[in-house]
Amino acid sequence: MSQTDTCKQISFSWDIHYKCNYNCPYCWWYGKWAELAKDNLYPSLDTLLKIWTDIYKKYGTAHIEILGGEPLIYPNFNELIKELSKMHTVRITTNLSTSIDALLKNTSPSRVSITGTFHPLFAEFNDFVQKAVLLKKNSRGNSVIYLAYPPQIKLIPYYKERFIEYGLKLSVMSFWGENNGKAYPENYTEEETAYITPHLGKGRGEKYQLRPRLVKGKLCRAGQIYASIKSNGDVARCGGNAPRYLGNIFKGDFKLLGEPTPCESDICPCNEWASFLLVEKKNNNNEN
Repeated sequence: MSQTDTCKQISFSWDIHYKCNYNCPYCWWYGKWAELAKDNLYPSLDTLLKIWTDIYKKYGTAHIEILGGEPLIYPNFNELIKELSKMHTVRITTNLSTSIDALLKNTSPSRVSITGTFHPLFAEFNDFVQKAVLLKKNSRGNSVIYLAYPPQIKLIPYYKERFIEYGLKLSVMSFWGENNGKAYPENYTEEETAYITPHLGKGRGEKYQLRPRLVKGKLCRAGQIYASIKSNGDVARCGGNAPRYLGNIFKGDFKLLGEPTPCESDICPCNEWASFLLVEKKNNNNEN
């Protein structure tokens, strides 16, 4: 099966850089920022736009999920998104700690959506919610992401009600990492699961996992119609724990796979399975 045989739009997730103005203890990159920052590359705006123009010529309009680090502190970010969104659709995940006015002014809601992630350890609620409401008013999205990190799980109902007051939906994401010597999400207690489950959000159309989904060896289209781009330009098949690399966008040797191939990762923490795994979908909380 060739890439052109698929009816699905090509999509990418892009860790645009490993730099953040927060230091959340539950972040994927906590304690690793200095080491990861060594891989950060900051090409000129013209260079980046040429790369994404070449991808457009090769694969057509793609959908790009921009992550980090914190994307909004990337150099020339607003201008990059303004030009990038003329070719591709974009979704930005951000802590909303900086101004979003230029993004809202210079891009179309049909081309750029923005999702705020609320971090109570660093964010002041009133400041955050004002920006989240602004996103809603500008048709950029009406949901807020909140992480089910064990020390802040019992606050889920409280924050849910506070965001409801502003017409916003709280979307709870499961925590992947360690806390007090226990690995998560597999070690959520029954009490914690009871707090999380009614508010659990979705990634790629399926609920986030409360038990890791085992995927190794299963046929998947990750790498064929989707890829994960790192800050240094390396392109991985996915965000799993054993991804195949497909080249580098800065070196010009990047190419998607021509057909689905068996998954090489043990688990799928980023919920990519929901869009690309070629198996019958099941409840992803416990069945693997």
